[in-house]
Parts: sequence; structure tokens; C-alpha cells
Amino acid sequence: MKKAEGVICILKPPGMSSSDAVTDVRRVFDEKRVGHTGTLDPAAAGVLPICIGRATRLFDYLVDKQKEYYAEICFGCATDTEDATGEVIASSDRVVTEAELAAALPRFVGETEQTPPMYSALSVGGVKLYKLAREGKITSSPVEKRRTVNIFELEAVRSTGCNRFLIRIVCSKGTYIRTLCKDIGEAVGCPAHMAFLLRSRSGAFTLEDSYSIAELNALKESGGLFDAVIPMDRAVGHLPRLDVDGISSKNERLLIHGAPIDCRGQTERTPLRVYLHGGFLGIGEVREGRLRITVWLGDESLQIKGMKLSGRVVQHNKIGASLGFPTANLEGYDRRQLPNEGVYATVAELDGVRRPAVTSIGTNPTVGGSSVTVETHILDYDGDCYGKPMTVVFVARLRDMKKFSSREELSARIACDVREARGLLEKSKYLDGANI
Repeated sequence: MKKAEGVICILKPPGMSSSDAVTDVRRVFDEKRVGHTGTLDPAAAGVLPICIGRATRLFDYLVDKQKEYYAEICFGCATDTEDATGEVIASSDRVVTEAELAAALPRFVGETEQTPPMYSALSVGGVKLYKLAREGKITSSPVEKRRTVNIFELEAVRSTGCNRFLIRIVCSKGTYIRTLCKDIGEAVGCPAHMAFLLRSRSGAFTLEDSYSIAELNALKESGGLFDAVIPMDRAVGHLPRLDVDGISSKNERLLIHGAPIDCRGQTERTPLRVYLHGGFLGIGEVREGRLRITVWLGDESLQIKGMKLSGRVVQHNKIGASLGFPTANLEGYDRRQLPNEGVYATVAELDGVRRPAVTSIGTNPTVGGSSVTVETHILDYDGDCYGKPMTVVFVARLRDMKKFSSREELSARIACDVREARGLLEKSKYLDGANI
């Protein structure tokens, strides 16, 4: 199955932890690089954005965004956990009216200080607070953990029953809604706790974008799983867009390979979504009039083109020859320059002559290989190259490394690779007149 890259919004049910959701997404998408953009309490439900693949590099650009919640506040009793899962620690027969609640809410709008719940995932001395609370080592919320949060919007939506109200909150990252409910109770003079919590929005991600794990499994069965993934550039759509069309081919290469280029007139030190010819390259930043890609998220084949690997041809196990495609096995190259595993259309310079080639990088799983090798089949070449220096220039990625069911199937696939490489390299500048 192909790999997904982007953000998937999970509709998390009550009772599921954020780490459980990450585990489920890893399984559904068969991807190890998975991470959420901020926890959602196990007792809460709602939007949980999870980054997949290279989108995990976007964490810093997603985590600090506003959140929107709908919470049910229950007056008449307070609990040690500040939500419905805890033990009652205070109670009252007082009935709070909707008018009293509406009058109390404005004082919490804007910057406000919160003392996080005693039962929370914050650490003291390397130990989670909830563990200390369960062991009886703390009996109240630690004042030293007090923090400033920002409540942007706060309103009563409707009454849901006697002493129960649904409220809507738009707030900053790190706001404890159950603590807000407790504090509202104190403001109206009646103990309170959070009975239910739904996160309806996290940054730009909404309930409409979200899927349950069961829905993702059904989409996987029907072949529509990848339609649920939000592309990486849309995930950071709140960042300004910069199109760099019109720059020289030299500057295109410099930008793609991580070098800065002149870019005057742009806001300095502001993250930008950078596009070239309509294609998303990643996150860039202008400093002192120079633009550099700081988080590369573009087509990986763009960074391959023109990459060089130089070494010496050594004798190996001659598996390529046994398949009908003899290879020159390269060693002595700089391993820091080694591209990802896969099969590439390349140009090989040997004895001062440039020739079209196909290069595979990987462990050769079909024939039981265990170590990574760099093997180049030089098209239409039957000379002796053992011991000679050779430079391989990567032009295009053809496919991933794959384990085939038989040597015959592998040989047929290599024949297809050779035909595709011939077409790609027929007019390549790396064969004609360009310096390697």
C-alpha cells in the first residue's frame, strides 16, 4: 500500500486516550511516523488531528492554534478530578440560574490564570501529577504549576437540565476546560464540575473533517482511505503563501537543495508556504532578504535530480548478471549523500564517458540480501569496470525497493525499469554537455 502524508482528523470517543488513537492510526495506515498535535483527555470526545509521515515535521506550526470546545457544566457538586470521573469533594443544594451563569462568564474572557488539575499529565520531579494524586502524595493542585491561558470566546448555549448548562469556549492551547468549569462554579458561589466535553475545532480542523477509527477501517476496505487525509499544504493553510515562479533554473536548484536565494520584499522571519510551478515545496523563511526552505515537504524526486555519488566499482555476488542485467557495484562513496532506498534513472560516468543507467539502492530483498548496496546497470555496456572510479548522477526516481515473488518477476520488473529509464534519459542534459 502506498504511504500517506498529511493530517488525519480522528473523531475521538470518550474513553480512548490520545496515544491509543495514534496507535490505531499507525495500524490503519501502516506508517510508523505518526503523532498527534496535542492531547485530548481520555474522558473527552472530538477532534484530534494526527500527523502522518513527513507531516510530523509540521507539529510546531499546528500545536499552538486556537481550540473550540462545547462543555456541559454541572453545578451542585465538585470532584477531585474536576470532571464526572472523580470523587465528590463538595456539594450544594443551590440552583444556579441561566442569568447568573451569563453574568459570571465575561470575567473569564481574555487572559486568565489557571492552576492545572491535580489529576493531569503535567509532571512534578519527573512524575505525572495524576500518579502522585492516586498514590496520595499530593492532595491539591500545585500552585507552582499555575499558568496563563487565553479565553477568546465564552458563552452559554442552553440549559441541558436542572443545574446543567452547555457552554462554548474558544481558547488557547493548554487551557483546562474542567478547571474553567470549577472556577465558574466558585465565581457563582456553587461547586461545579465538567460533566462532558467535546472538542469541535482544533486550529483549522473541525468535526466535519473528522473520522472515527471504524470509518477509517471501512474506507481502507473500500479503497478510499487516502481521500480522508488532509494534504500537508492545506494543513498549514493559515500560513502566507509564496509562489517563486519566474526564478532562474539555477535558483530553482539552489532552493530545492536547501540553499538560500535572493527574495526581497517579503516579510522577514515569518513562516511561508512556498510553491514552485504550483507544487508545494514546504515551509520557508526569509532572513536578510534571502529565502530558504526550512522544512522540505516537496516531491522528493526533485531533490534527487543532479545528486552525485562517487566511488569505486567492486566485484560483488553477480546476482545482476544472473538476472540478465549485470551491475557495477559502487563502494567508497560518502554515505551521507546516499539517497533513500529505491530504483533510479541515472547517468554513470566511467572512463570519462557518460552513459544512461539504472541504479538500485537497497538490500535486494528478493534475493535475500541483508545489507544496503548501490548497484548500477549501465545500459548497452559490456566492458570491464572492476576497480575503476565511477560517478553516478541521479536523474529521476523510478520506484520503491520491493520484494518480488520470484527472480523471474524481478527480472521482468528490471526490464520495465530499463525501458522507463531510456525514455527519461534520452534527452537528459546530464548525458549531453552538462558537467557532472
